[in-house]
Amino acid sequence: MTAISTHVERSLAQTVAVTGRWKASGAHTLVLDKVLSLVDFTARGVFHVWRNRRYLTLLKLANMALVNIQFKLKTERVIGRPYSMKIEPTNICNTQCQLCPTGIGLEGRPKGKMDLGKLKKLIDSLKWHLRDLDLSMWGDPLIVPDIYKMIRHAHDRGIWTYISSNLHAFKIKTKPGQKSQAEMLVESGLDTLTCSLHGASQATYEHYQPGKDFGDAVEKVRHIIKTRDRMGSKTPMVQLNFVVTRHNEHERADFQRLADELNCKAIFSTASMNARFQNQDKNLQTLGLADDLLKKKVKTHLQDWLPDDPEFVLEPYKKMKQTGEIADGDYNGKKLFDCSWPWRQSVINWDGQVVTCCGSFDPGEDMGDVFEQGFGKIWNGPSYRLARRSFKKRLTDEQAKENACANCPGFML
Repeated sequence: MTAISTHVERSLAQTVAVTGRWKASGAHTLVLDKVLSLVDFTARGVFHVWRNRRYLTLLKLANMALVNIQFKLKTERVIGRPYSMKIEPTNICNTQCQLCPTGIGLEGRPKGKMDLGKLKKLIDSLKWHLRDLDLSMWGDPLIVPDIYKMIRHAHDRGIWTYISSNLHAFKIKTKPGQKSQAEMLVESGLDTLTCSLHGASQATYEHYQPGKDFGDAVEKVRHIIKTRDRMGSKTPMVQLNFVVTRHNEHERADFQRLADELNCKAIFSTASMNARFQNQDKNLQTLGLADDLLKKKVKTHLQDWLPDDPEFVLEPYKKMKQTGEIADGDYNGKKLFDCSWPWRQSVINWDGQVVTCCGSFDPGEDMGDVFEQGFGKIWNGPSYRLARRSFKKRLTDEQAKENACANCPGFML
C-alpha cells in the first residue's frame, strides 16, 4: 500500500505541475483561461485531499467548503468553524528577535504556559473541524516540557501539527536511559518543524538574535534530521525560516545551499516590521510623540530593516518608509489585503484568550476566554462579528475601539 500511495502522490504532484504550467502559459481566450483555471483548481484540490487524507473527514471537508463560501461573501456570522488554528503553549521566549514584540521586550500579556489538561480538553472540543494546528505563537513551544504530549494528543485526534522554534531550548544530549528530545519530537507525530535562523552566518544570525550561536542551531537541526532518518520516519518535515531584511538579504543563496545540504526546505519570508509599536512604550502605553518625531522614528526603523529587494517588501511599507506615517490610509470598511483570518483561522493564547489573528499582541484586543465561554460563543460573538463587518462596512468609533481588524489594512503593519 505504501508503494501505491507514493505512486499516486507522485502522479498527482506531476499533474498539478502540468496544470499549473497550462494556466500560466501565455495569453488565452477568456473561455480557455476559465477552463484551464478550473482544471488547475480541481487538480490541486484532489492533490490536497489525497496528501492530507489522514487529517480530512467528510465533515471537515464540508466545513471547509462552507467557511470558504462565507469568506468570499464576507458574512458577519459564520456557520462553520475555523479549520486552521494557532493554540499557544507559552508566550515565554528565550531570545531577542529584533522584529518581534516579545523579543524587544514589550510587555503585553502576562507570561505563562497552558496547562496540558486544559489543552487536551480544548483540542477534543475543536477536533471535528480542525484540519491543522500550529502550537506556536509569541513564545517558543520547546520551552514547555509537555509540548511533545500536546503534539501527540492533537496528532492522535486526526489533526495536522506544526511548530516553529528557535531551538535554543532544544537539547541534543540526554541523561542515560532517557529518550532524547529529538526522539520525542519524532514520536510525537509532528508533521512540520520550522527552525528560525534568518541568517547563513554567525554575523547575520546574531544581528537578529543577539548573543546566540549559529553553529549550535545548525548542529541541532542536523541532529533532529539524523534522528528522524535513523528512526525511519518521514516526519517532521524540517524547514529553515529566513525572514528577509536589509541585514541578511545578501545571504539568500548561501541559506538555500545550507538548506539543500541539510535536506531541508528553505522558507524566505517577508518581514513584518511591527511599526505599529513605534509610538508605544514597553507596557503598550502611547508615548504621545510629536508627529515629526514619530515619523522620524518610523522612517529610521524601516530604513534600518527593510530589504532593498522589493519582492520582500509589502507595498504599504514602501510609502511608509518615505513618509513615516504608520496609518497612511483609512482601512475601516476596506482593506488592502484580502485577509481570511476572521473566517478560516483563529488564535487561542496560553491563558485561553481568543484573538483574531497571529499579529494580535495587545491583550486589549482579546475577544473572550475560551475556557469560560466556549469557542463557539466567541466565534460568533459581538467582537468577531464587528471584525468581519469592518471588511465591508465602516464601524463607528465606539465599535472600532480595541477591535484589531477595524483599522488594519489586512496585514498588521
